[in-house]
Amino acid sequence: MVNETTGAPIDDAEVLATTFLYLPLPGLEDRWGFPDLQNQRSNSSGRSEIRHASGFRNVITVRKPGYQEVRQDFLASNSESEFILKLRRLETKTILFKTFDSESKKNIENVVVRLDEQRNGLPPDPNAFAVVSDATGITPPVPIPNLMPLVIETACVGYRRFSLGLDWRSIKEGEVIKIALQKKGWFE
Repeated sequence: MVNETTGAPIDDAEVLATTFLYLPLPGLEDRWGFPDLQNQRSNSSGRSEIRHASGFRNVITVRKPGYQEVRQDFLASNSESEFILKLRRLETKTILFKTFDSESKKNIENVVVRLDEQRNGLPPDPNAFAVVSDATGITPPVPIPNLMPLVIETACVGYRRFSLGLDWRSIKEGEVIKIALQKKGWFE
């Protein structure tokens, strides 16, 4: 793992390795599944070693606070493989969120606003956050990184979940991002 700009090795990065869908062992396993997630750390020279399943889709995900997550998909052979993964340093801007009802325009409290891309059984991203709106509908200030993609999600009892894609370049330091939420219907 190296810094995309400087080429310097990145130590102590989280290296997660997954293999997708393997066939069950006859008589031992009753269904198809996934091997255990491998979780390693990169050393001072930016290196880490993982095992792979030959002939199956393997995915390496590298994460470190302050850097954009990198994924590398590969079909492994019976031989050793080596990859140089370049991590991009993130920049942040501090912003707030204001949540309100889309119809009545009243502030909504206790809305959880989060940036969290959990997927494929991986642990939470170290750059993720979750903040909760107060009685005025405003969240505490939060540093928002220039992730790609940058998608914010909301959750609140009685309201529909909402996802909002943001363009980090257009966000201003200290800006209040307004989020209008819709009440759930009878059958939601």
